[in-house]
Amino acid sequence: MIQIKAIYYRYRNQIWFSLCLVLCGIGLLIWWQMAQSTTTESNNIATITANQKDDMQHRTANEHTTIKKTTQRVVIDIKGGVHRPGVYYFTHAPIVADALSKAGGMLPTVNSMRINLAAVLTNGQVLYIPIGDEQQPVEYPLPGNNVQPKEQVSTVANIDGNEGKLNLNTADITDLQNLPGIGEKRAQDIINEREKVGGFKHVTDLQEVSGIGEKTFAKLEPLVTV
Repeated sequence: MIQIKAIYYRYRNQIWFSLCLVLCGIGLLIWWQMAQSTTTESNNIATITANQKDDMQHRTANEHTTIKKTTQRVVIDIKGGVHRPGVYYFTHAPIVADALSKAGGMLPTVNSMRINLAAVLTNGQVLYIPIGDEQQPVEYPLPGNNVQPKEQVSTVANIDGNEGKLNLNTADITDLQNLPGIGEKRAQDIINEREKVGGFKHVTDLQEVSGIGEKTFAKLEPLVTV
């Protein structure tokens, strides 16, 4: 017993130092294990959060796509004899009655007999409502209306009894543009040539017009007369 005490007192500093090292080592080991556990848990939470975020973004994108498809708009430009002319938006292709309702209805001076209220409008279409006996613009024909425009009536008036052919000496620039291959410039050239020679004497005189060659004349010959 005396020897043990003697050894203890002789090496007690070293013993306590070693004991402190062991305790520190045990403490560090416990701390490291807890830190690893916390890091793993944090990574798992971060992974779950990231997956949930991706899922929410994907779901939101799908919802936006669905909403966009649902609210896809049809745009109609309403002009002329209505109380509130302007551009109007619809969620589906409207009929004329729907469009007029949005624009505040027709003016009292509009001849409603000319309007087909059941005609369906398309996206980007212009709906022009003529006032009274106003001539309907050629570029904005009334939807669903098969009435012949006045421009076409004038063309008929310039067609004589010769098998329904167009008279080159009485046709105006609009009539001439109804012929195949004849644009505005070429129609004006025909009128200029007609005035220059004092009226065409023969259909073949049409070949004297600049730009009308054999191929073009072959298409026009069966359709015109003098």
